[in-house]
Amino acid sequence: MTTKKITFKYLIRQLHLILGLASGLIVFIVAVTGSLYVFEEEGTELFQHDFYHVEHPGNARVSFSQMADTVKAHFPKEKTTSIRFKESKDAAIIFYSKKEHAISVDPYTSKIIGVKNLDRDFFTVVQKIHTHLLLGDVGSAIIKCNVLIFLIMCISGLILWWPKQKRFFKRAVTINFKSKNWKLVNWELHSVLGFYALLVLLIISVTGIFFVYDSAKSTLAFLTGQPVPKKEKKLKSKPVKGRHYSLDEAYQYMSATNGGATETFLSPATDSVAPIRILMRYPYAIVRKQSTLYFNQYTGRVLKAELYKDYTAYDNIAKSNYDFHTGRIRALGIGSKIIYFLSGLTAASLPVTGFMIWWGKKRKKKRVPSALAYAD
Repeated sequence: MTTKKITFKYLIRQLHLILGLASGLIVFIVAVTGSLYVFEEEGTELFQHDFYHVEHPGNARVSFSQMADTVKAHFPKEKTTSIRFKESKDAAIIFYSKKEHAISVDPYTSKIIGVKNLDRDFFTVVQKIHTHLLLGDVGSAIIKCNVLIFLIMCISGLILWWPKQKRFFKRAVTINFKSKNWKLVNWELHSVLGFYALLVLLIISVTGIFFVYDSAKSTLAFLTGQPVPKKEKKLKSKPVKGRHYSLDEAYQYMSATNGGATETFLSPATDSVAPIRILMRYPYAIVRKQSTLYFNQYTGRVLKAELYKDYTAYDNIAKSNYDFHTGRIRALGIGSKIIYFLSGLTAASLPVTGFMIWWGKKRKKKRVPSALAYAD
């Protein structure tokens, strides 16, 4: 029995070592960018407040059509892909273009507040590094493999950390900073901090897997008794001569039938048959509440409705995935973000301390033969 246990741990240790050396740099980059992105909302509000807010709110907003005309007049080569804004009186209306620009508009005067190049925006760049390392499809494939490796690393790390006897548990959760042996301190930093951050890191890795693997979505659908999600056909607006349904009409309908939103996302029709899409997000504690309507751009007929009140068990988990991955758990407030931030920094430290453990053992192995040769 003892031999099997040692053999098993040896195999796990080798697996942990090989995967750690292979993925260490990627883990470090993803962990650092993930930690930074945790506070994207607060950072944007602090450093870009004037871009997202108007200084002197008026009584009534001008139409989206008028704002769109203003944007078109100032930026004739830009094509709007979406319009986003908070449902607050001092919120600016943000037009996003196909050329990766965000254009802020005062909704009361229709004046341009500012323009932001998203390719140079700090948090946008951080998010792109986190998801594809700025390497396009190749980077996405690397991240896809890495997130699975990271989950294996978390599980194998727990197996290696697990004390042989209960009496060793206290030592396994304590870092002796008073020790003069820096190798011991480094080892404890690796194992103990990894243990404390483990639960959050497991959540992050599992939710990350849900993002990038369709099989994860299929598995969740099976476990919740829901049909396996399929890629739906694109909705189309049947053209009607002489008729046009505006964004303003669609927004008014959505507000009247599904009001109380805190944030709105408008997507104009991208071509002659595409629908108008409006998504509204509502106050929530854990499960993200959002409803989406798709309209025929000519008649205004609702082509499809996705309402939060109709969420299935699968939807409840899927809609919560982003918040549990990024630490934006509303019920826990800023506390969840602090926990995720510290856990992310811990994840970034693990490849560093792990490499130092491996390097120290490697150097020790090299020194032993040379010492024996000298003795001979």
